[in-house]
Amino acid sequence: MKNRYVTRALTAGITALALSGIVALPGHAAETVTIVDPDASPLTRSLFSYLDDVRGDGILFGHQHTTSYGLTFTGADGVRSDVKNMTGDHPAVFGWDTLILQGDEAPGSAGNTTDQNIAALDDYITQAHELGGINTLSAHIENFVTGGSFYDTTGDTLRAVLPGGAKNAELNAYLDDIAAAADGARDADGNLIPIIFRPWHENAGSWFWWGAAFGSPGEYKELYRYTVEYLRDLKGVSNFLYAFGPGSGFGGNAEQYLRTYPGDAFVDVFGLDAYDNTGSEAFLDGLVADLGMIADLADAKGKVSAFTEFGVTNGVGTGGSSPEQWFTKVLDAIKADPRASRSAYMQTWANFDAGQHYVPVTGDALLPDFQAYAADPFTLFAGEVTGAFDRAVDTTPAGPILHIASPADSARVATSPTTIRATVQNVDADRVYATVGDTEIDLSPGDGLWWSAPWDIPAEQLDNSTQTLEVHVVVDGVEVLTESSSVVLGPRPTFGPGVVDDFEGYGDDTALRAELVSYGANTLSLDTSGPSQALRMDYDFATQTYTGFGKQVSGDWSSFNELALWVDPDGSGNTMVLQLVAGGVSYEAYPSLEGTEPGVVTFPFVNWRPAPWDTANADRRITDADLRAVSQLNIYVNAADDGTGASSGSIVVDDIAALPGVEPPPVFSDVLPGSPNVDSIIWLHEQGLVDAYADGTFRPSRPQTRQDAATLLYRYTDSTFVPAVRKPTFRDVPKKHAAYTAVEWLAHEGLVDTGIPLFLPKAPLDRSSAAELLWRLAGSPEPAAPEAFTDVPSWHPYGTAIAWVTETGIIVPASATRYGVLTVVTRGDFAGYLDRYDHRPSPLEPVVLSDFTDGAQGWGPVGEGTATGSDGALTIAAASPDGGWFGVAPAVADWTGRTELRFDVVSTTGFDTKAALQVGSSWTWCETAQVGWIAGPTADVVVDLATLSAECGAQLSDVKKVNLYLNAGTHVLDDVELH
Repeated sequence: MKNRYVTRALTAGITALALSGIVALPGHAAETVTIVDPDASPLTRSLFSYLDDVRGDGILFGHQHTTSYGLTFTGADGVRSDVKNMTGDHPAVFGWDTLILQGDEAPGSAGNTTDQNIAALDDYITQAHELGGINTLSAHIENFVTGGSFYDTTGDTLRAVLPGGAKNAELNAYLDDIAAAADGARDADGNLIPIIFRPWHENAGSWFWWGAAFGSPGEYKELYRYTVEYLRDLKGVSNFLYAFGPGSGFGGNAEQYLRTYPGDAFVDVFGLDAYDNTGSEAFLDGLVADLGMIADLADAKGKVSAFTEFGVTNGVGTGGSSPEQWFTKVLDAIKADPRASRSAYMQTWANFDAGQHYVPVTGDALLPDFQAYAADPFTLFAGEVTGAFDRAVDTTPAGPILHIASPADSARVATSPTTIRATVQNVDADRVYATVGDTEIDLSPGDGLWWSAPWDIPAEQLDNSTQTLEVHVVVDGVEVLTESSSVVLGPRPTFGPGVVDDFEGYGDDTALRAELVSYGANTLSLDTSGPSQALRMDYDFATQTYTGFGKQVSGDWSSFNELALWVDPDGSGNTMVLQLVAGGVSYEAYPSLEGTEPGVVTFPFVNWRPAPWDTANADRRITDADLRAVSQLNIYVNAADDGTGASSGSIVVDDIAALPGVEPPPVFSDVLPGSPNVDSIIWLHEQGLVDAYADGTFRPSRPQTRQDAATLLYRYTDSTFVPAVRKPTFRDVPKKHAAYTAVEWLAHEGLVDTGIPLFLPKAPLDRSSAAELLWRLAGSPEPAAPEAFTDVPSWHPYGTAIAWVTETGIIVPASATRYGVLTVVTRGDFAGYLDRYDHRPSPLEPVVLSDFTDGAQGWGPVGEGTATGSDGALTIAAASPDGGWFGVAPAVADWTGRTELRFDVVSTTGFDTKAALQVGSSWTWCETAQVGWIAGPTADVVVDLATLSAECGAQLSDVKKVNLYLNAGTHVLDDVELH
């Protein structure tokens, strides 16, 4: 291994060109490029040269899954495409994802083996290549620790997959599949098709398990380097160009962009991923600054820059938005900037379904604008890609490489011994050794990627201090390479309940930065100027409008009532933001930075509010349930909105902890925490439906009078009813009565009977009358079964209402056999009834998923077969001999409470169907039971969703795809509905 590049690099270019038939013309020297793989295939070298040359002359348009998903065609075949149908040409860049290998995305299938999915991916790559396109491959990789999806950020997975980690073998197996796909991607002549591979993208954010919050920059760099070396050096992949795309929002700051950059020897393409739904000047300015910055980096380092992901946030479908002239605004901004316009390509995301798609189609408001974008001479499509794969290109031999794979820079080593691993390439080393202080450790070459040796760390050094580990490479008695890594030794500092950090356990800045993640450009350091250590953040707003840091937290904070911290403000006039992620919601509080006097600031949890951007939770308040699920604390500084704040500054914080504090006073003095119906009573108050009596009490045990119940229901419905000027309905509720309007409203709406002249306003409400009121208010729904209580005879006038309120859980019966018809309802009881009434599941009306009035509506085969929409029905031809699956990404993803999937059969040659649903954040596939043989036309074929496993049924709020199995033959379906 250590001599891998010593001799081969000298002849690699000449040999490869001779074998491929691509040679330089006499008298013309072949171009030479420097790329990650000096042994890259000839077509791959040519592609790099082409991408570099196209920069500034035009920008290649790309589309993810362009021939495997679409709204304007059915039966994906690797050729048909929404882009082609809307513009007349295919995209220049075709995007794919490793999710295909798992069968989670087409052309893969959950029913296929991995080898079959690899073959399907390779087939689509080959067809894209034949259409003149350039192929890219992104990687959304499962969480190897938890088994969840790439969005599952639990399990400390980034560290687990690194060399020596518990899940490194699982990562290797995944990379093996990627390597197999790379090897199978060949043209008609057997040549390897080039692929731009973009692993571990958007690391600057923390929505993927490899994101910024879940490993140090050094650990991320080693993950990326390891991926390249494993594929290139161990698996022999030679048709990859490697793209680095940490995200966006860097404000043109190269240092921030390069924070996790694995190095020039591992990257061919500098990428940027950015989405937006405004088209605003602020967005365009930031985009141009970032694209210009990475173009400069590419020029300086001999790389290519590209807009690796772009699009309207959430797409241009029914789940997204249509900002005016968004595509042409983005293009014009890029064209107008001489640096940003040097982007080789810009690739948008997939057209998964009507709800979420990124290329507009017929009926979308942005279609004319997208077509204008496509018609612009600066955008290049497949028909305009010429000379991308037929250039004669040599490569620069690889230079000497040394990096420490483990422990990675800024990593923590908690126990001893640990293994030192160092990659040494392209030198014939006599000796490789490590030094830690005065200690020397000789490393030995292995049969894998590394030189390695155990490192026995003295127990006294496992004290949360930082040691410098250096690796030295000696050739012919001369040290030719040296690399160092700062390693934090000892277990992580531990804290008591509620304590976020006191900053006393960090030996130096490196140890501090290993535990906290920076957001944006700032410098975190230990402040030792006071009696105790604290955290200092230095920041400026030259290239950003906010910055901060965060830390993962856990534990049950429900016994705490406030968060306190010591703050030394900077008098900047900027805005400090505390953000606590609890119960999955980001709650915020705002300390002042106006003064310069340090001190402890305290924020009771009752005063925290959801972040302003979280409009869906705008009215939510922190609950004990939220505080039992805290996950992160972030501290930001935002530039003052009016521009009056300082352009730079420093804040110091210390002793961040949740504290018992003072229990907030109860809203009502006689409704204490733990009291019966306390949450319902507080809910009534928060809805503005009840106020305290003059003495501050609610009096929950007092009987609920009929007049008070009428008034409360009237307020609850927010009615604007005005009684007609006529004789009062009830003699004992005259016009001057305080509850007159509410009681007349009850009568007008038919919520009470008017056959008798008395309402008895001051009489206590009983449980049977309460049931009747709420049942009628709900529209008199039919209960699932009649009542079954000994004190409710069959002739009871309120029996139906009692059956409904008990089966819905609105009123809990007195016992298993008795309802308690004449039991007096207290004010607290009625608060509970109304709260549970308000939060009962809404009646679920049938939902039409597909009626096929305008074609197949996204339905297509998973594998062989066809699905064609015409004449308001879907005609399916299922291949012999076994039939197959046909499916769609449903426009309605929340199937909570649904028990049946139904469809009509217009005609059929016979089938026995079942459904397979892909559900939840882990993208799990689940199958229902089979229906039974359907021999001919049938209305309402019922697929029973109740036959799903309990685990799958619990995830019906997130249905990503539904497939129906159909036996071989021809079947015409219509009106697919949820019930």
